Amino acid sequence: MHDVIVLGGGAAGFFAAIWARELGCTVAILEKSRKVLSKVRISGGGRCNVTHSCFDPAQLVNNYPRGKEALRGPFSRFQPADTVAWFEARGVLLKTEADGRMFPVTDSSETIISCLEGECRRLGVEIILEADVEKIEPGFTIHLIEKPAMYAKKVIVATGSNRKIYQILQELGHTIIPPVPSLFTFNIKNFSLVELAGLSVPTAEVSVVGIKQKGPLLITHWGFSGPAVLKASAWGARLFHAANYKTTLSIAWQSE
Repeated sequence: MHDVIVLGGGAAGFFAAIWARELGCTVAILEKSRKVLSKVRISGGGRCNVTHSCFDPAQLVNNYPRGKEALRGPFSRFQPADTVAWFEARGVLLKTEADGRMFPVTDSSETIISCLEGECRRLGVEIILEADVEKIEPGFTIHLIEKPAMYAKKVIVATGSNRKIYQILQELGHTIIPPVPSLFTFNIKNFSLVELAGLSVPTAEVSVVGIKQKGPLLITHWGFSGPAVLKASAWGARLFHAANYKTTLSIAWQSE
């Protein structure tokens, strides 16, 4: 029996597990795949953009397309300044780039992975790989595929987008709002600018599904990417879904 079992071996799962262990709980992380922190390894082009240099919770919540009001309280208790301090206390220094993104000074995601894995080892957090959850019974009994069941007083779910876990949570009485894709690039059929793939502009304005976003824009072999596109897809996520991802895109290549 563990005090806390965390489902998901990503950054959120590791951070939750470390926090719970520091509070004196016995903790285990269950990860479905053979590796943990996989998305941390590739985030920020392999550099890992850890957080953003916005240290006012009232301003910070305005950067979230959904959940603004719900996030105000949590960000008042733990925000980017606390994230920076947390890593610095463990010997990981962060730097701020011109657009506000914060990376480890090493420019390597392995620095962040080593820190999180090292803290788990130091604190004695158990990590169980290839632990595929089949069912959760209140109490909590966690049934695993091809592994013995595990027991916990508390369960923290940090699995990201996982429809199987959504179903399990619904069976426990939770209400799930169906998620839709966000932070995606634009794939354009019969793309006419494919010969320009790799070119970018520092400041463009993207207008699509009633959303306008400014920022760097990258031409790819399949369409467009870059911060301006990713921000537009995030803010317009449900509008894109309602339009079945078929809409008109307008780009101002030079934006003031």
